[in-house]
Amino acid sequence: MISPILREILAHEGPASIATMGEEGVHLAATWNSYIALGQCDELLIPVGTMRQTEENIKQGSEVQMIIASKDVRGTHGLGAGCLVRGTAHIEDGGVYFDEMKSRFSWARAVMILELLEVRQLI
Repeated sequence: MISPILREILAHEGPASIATMGEEGVHLAATWNSYIALGQCDELLIPVGTMRQTEENIKQGSEVQMIIASKDVRGTHGLGAGCLVRGTAHIEDGGVYFDEMKSRFSWARAVMILELLEVRQLI
């Protein structure tokens, strides 16, 4: 389900916004494209440092939505491309994916594994 444009965007640096829904409404967090890896089944693997509210919202059943973009990738109207990513996630603090993230990012206390439901190019 990882589209070619999303793969290209992830190969370039840019901000990646993460939205979840909690009791107090929408909660936003962020990371960098270069921190995101692909799992064996095209999941997105995202190192988790703090993200405590994001984790709580996911535990309560919140879907995750992300905007992943790069100004260095050709989009629909020239340079600049971005995708809306929607999926379900869980947080792990052990296992192969966690070990992979921890080896890259010493500050990671866990890994978010985002199983994709939709990837839609916006720009």
